[in-house]
Amino acid sequence: MNNIHIKSLNIETFRGIQNLKLDSFSGINIFTGDNNSGKTSVLEVLQTSGDPHSPIVWARLGRNEKFPNPTRTIFESIKDLYSVSENDLRIAYSKEDDKNGSLLIELKGSISKKKTIKREYCKIAHIECEKGEEYSEAELINLHTDFFCNGKLADSFDVYNVTRFDVFAENTEKPYKKYITHYISPSVYDEECPVIAEIFSDNDGHKELIDVLRLFDDDILDIVPTVRDYAIPFPMKDSYQIRSKKYGRLMPLTVYGDGLKKALWLVTSVLATKNGVLLIDEFETAIHTSVMDKLFTWIFKACKKYNVQLFLTTHSKEALQKVLALNSDPYLKDEITLYTLYKIDGKNLARRLSAERAIEADENFGQELR
Repeated sequence: MNNIHIKSLNIETFRGIQNLKLDSFSGINIFTGDNNSGKTSVLEVLQTSGDPHSPIVWARLGRNEKFPNPTRTIFESIKDLYSVSENDLRIAYSKEDDKNGSLLIELKGSISKKKTIKREYCKIAHIECEKGEEYSEAELINLHTDFFCNGKLADSFDVYNVTRFDVFAENTEKPYKKYITHYISPSVYDEECPVIAEIFSDNDGHKELIDVLRLFDDDILDIVPTVRDYAIPFPMKDSYQIRSKKYGRLMPLTVYGDGLKKALWLVTSVLATKNGVLLIDEFETAIHTSVMDKLFTWIFKACKKYNVQLFLTTHSKEALQKVLALNSDPYLKDEITLYTLYKIDGKNLARRLSAERAIEADENFGQELR
């Protein structure tokens, strides 16, 4: 099965990136480069590419940060996606994918202020208006965004300085075919995994998950949803426990290290992204080098098996060398490509090397791959 869904990407303008061309993507693509060279920004564009005219997809990018700012509004998160070097609020990129062929995606924004009454202000903010204040003066700031597909206006949306994320609405009709994208942040192991529930309906996937978790603790027998023998009078997120030979009872995931929790996210995300695109930012975070070979051998092979195109970033030379070496596996031959991103004199550039050529450049010429 050919797991190359996105074939190329040309980012014309997004955040700090201008005119970055990335061609000939493979099934497994690794991005390296100095800080601020654009690695995470490339993943963000790829994250939107499955449904680029969705305001919710763009709004969620502000929650990808390693240290999310809880005081920042949805209005500020979307506004910050636009290029800092241009006066116009514009995002533009083109891509070629297996569902749509070539597409040019553009977002054009404009900010305006208007005087209104407190009743209207509170309605948009979804808050109670204080009695007697309904007709007092208030100000709204609006970020209006027009979506263009191949030069034609396809959709629009408004975000106010008081808009809440949980009341976002969008038009479900799109001028393109959508596909699944999942993004994994570096610090994801601190959170509950939202896609793990999908694995329990897949016997083969459940078994594969246990096999991978045993790389971290050979005593692990199973992972199961938490079942409480007492009532809780308020809603809670699902949680999970580990059944192990070592302990006489089910143990919460919090007992285990960050490496196992990160592996749980990675494995379940691969299995939940079948026929889609998986994005892993700083893939080496929390994963000890002693298990990296086996873990990523499974991840790379599973991506090929389940038709998942994989994009990763890394800062670690040791981690990069380990995953590039997996190219020697006949099943992964020619699946891995390395892109090194540069920012030179304000220009964004990329060097593309196959895994084989990258290993040769590192071993024979001491060429810096990061």
